[in-house]
Amino acid sequence: MSSSSAKQAREALGNRLREIRLDARISARELASRAEWHFTKVSKFENGHRTPSVADLESWCAHCDAVDLLPDLIAATREIEQMYVQLRRLHRTGTARYQRQVLDEEQKAQRHRVFSVSLIPGPAQTAGYATAVLTDVAALSGYPVDDVAATVAVRMQRAELLRSSRVFHMILCENVLRVGVAPPEVAAEQLRHLLTIMEYPHVRLGVLPTHVRQYMPICEFWITDNAEVEIETYSAILRIEQPSEVAVYAKVFDHYARQAIYGRRARQLIEQAISDLRQHRSTI
Repeated sequence: MSSSSAKQAREALGNRLREIRLDARISARELASRAEWHFTKVSKFENGHRTPSVADLESWCAHCDAVDLLPDLIAATREIEQMYVQLRRLHRTGTARYQRQVLDEEQKAQRHRVFSVSLIPGPAQTAGYATAVLTDVAALSGYPVDDVAATVAVRMQRAELLRSSRVFHMILCENVLRVGVAPPEVAAEQLRHLLTIMEYPHVRLGVLPTHVRQYMPICEFWITDNAEVEIETYSAILRIEQPSEVAVYAKVFDHYARQAIYGRRARQLIEQAISDLRQHRSTI
């Protein structure tokens, strides 16, 4: 996390802690006395000058009769340290190693919900599509291009998870079927692969038609079990673990899931996109 982002996160947590204390009608000095802290410790937490430990939060909630708020507060402190991770730092030992980390995390989970507005999700990608995307990422971000092949190989291992007992529910905005992130022949192969994985017993793939009214598809996101939301930007990965915030993304996903189309109707949209690619190539 950048220093400015960390400061803002600590200040937001401090404001929440202050609200909890005031709701309990306890002064800062009284809380410090009850918790057996130096009297300045409360002020440092509330002004975002210091991040509380789990033990600090447990004591705060116990003395303010707010134990039910403890899970969200603990998640908030974890996010201050890890919710914003620079991709350059993750990739400094090679993108393939980072992909193996992602694979390990995905293997541990049992349910994945993915909402995509721009790209085919990683486990659903073909080798050709992944190569095209990762080559562009390497060129734009300055990562080693010679690491792309190894990274794609690990991504193909992630693809095998779609055949496992893990549940994958993926919703793709219709434009994902048509956006030009890969050469036409590679894109057509990728779309045909989507038709294949739709038949996997634990994969549910929906398409959100362009004409359907949408609730501001601001970003794509990945929900792992009910524990974490991950959002990837050009330069960083945002990980969200606060239960209340994870619930917001789950609600948004459920909204889109109701709007998406599945089965035969989704296949028709994908097949039309393949047909349009063929027609486009024949006119060039």
